[in-house]
Amino acid sequence: MPQRSRVSSRFFMKQLIQAARKDFRTSYSLARYQFAKETFNVRHFFKPKNGMGDELQLIGIRITDMCNLRCHTCGQWGDNGYLVGKSLKELKSREVPLDVYKRMVDEVVEAGWSPIWYFWGGEPMLYPGIIELLHYIKDRGMAISLVSNGTNIAKYADDIIETCKILHISVDGPNEEIHNTQRPGVAKTHNNFKSVQEALEVLSAKKKERDLFYPYIVPISCITCYNIDVVADLYKFVAQYADAHMFYLTWWIDAESANEHTEDFKRRFGFEPQTHYGWIGSWKDFDQGMIFDKYQELIQISESNGGKCPPMIMPELNSREDIKRYYSDHKSTFGYNQCVSIFMTLELDSNGDASFCRDYHDYIIGNIKESSVKELWNNEKARKFRSSISQDGPMPVCRRCCGLMGF
Repeated sequence: MPQRSRVSSRFFMKQLIQAARKDFRTSYSLARYQFAKETFNVRHFFKPKNGMGDELQLIGIRITDMCNLRCHTCGQWGDNGYLVGKSLKELKSREVPLDVYKRMVDEVVEAGWSPIWYFWGGEPMLYPGIIELLHYIKDRGMAISLVSNGTNIAKYADDIIETCKILHISVDGPNEEIHNTQRPGVAKTHNNFKSVQEALEVLSAKKKERDLFYPYIVPISCITCYNIDVVADLYKFVAQYADAHMFYLTWWIDAESANEHTEDFKRRFGFEPQTHYGWIGSWKDFDQGMIFDKYQELIQISESNGGKCPPMIMPELNSREDIKRYYSDHKSTFGYNQCVSIFMTLELDSNGDASFCRDYHDYIIGNIKESSVKELWNNEKARKFRSSISQDGPMPVCRRCCGLMGF
């Protein structure tokens, strides 16, 4: 049975019950996506393998390329990012207008779908119409998840609380020095840690004041050589404000696997991909097995505090050896060998290009500026891509992918 990423059973039921008491509709919509992934093979047992998608469960929108940070682990603007050297003016000019997104929301409702909307970037809070769009989706009864580096979150805290059900804030250090070293600003004097701390403080205070369960605040941290020695301090800082804390093993690819992916992709689809080259990196500069030890320490800290702010690791690997292999052997998949998110998730790039891959969006099925969601969802190119992944298996780049190993 293929592995599916899931929230650990250590706290899933407890959190789900609490959430359902506060807002059953939202809790159901958030749990439905994972349930659809878990039951995929059962539901598709007698279905023809024709590449047709299921009901649309999640729409991921990389709403802008603009970002005020240059994080080292980022495949877009990081050390080897695929956007490095691109014209900011040109990237900005290609963004999807707000009215097109509103039209898309209406089309989704008319189709009878009720997906989760997942916004990221770049930095999504730098998209001029983001707050208006969040309210537009919320008013139509759909759940929203937002990923931010903390920029403008405190400023628009009331809007975030009113519209979002899950908020992810990237935080990679317990203090300015460590966090800002890993997540430096475009401007040398920029202090992103200050924005992160302010966002967590303001949102946490407002939630307590109003006795709210949502938005569920789940900061995201990438464990690297920059912060491995202070992971416990990082967790203790976050736990003051958050509902849970997600630790990501870094998505990456080595040169050998990158070349392998290029050839495999070209064989399947007839052209060369580009985005995966932004994730080439070396992660051998510290003992990654320490990550497992640190994670066990975080679990103990949470349990000693009554289960407050439970830590999660993504993908969840269960030994020092597996985590070391995750970073040293790109061919290892740890049971994650079937991608089903392509049958229930649509991903949009900042220019409106639609694909099924969040981080590796080389295969485009169309553009939302030119086609409706329904027209895109099961068009010929969409069915061809799904059929290829289903019949020939995941591609080399998929071995470290949020769609395969994440949510």
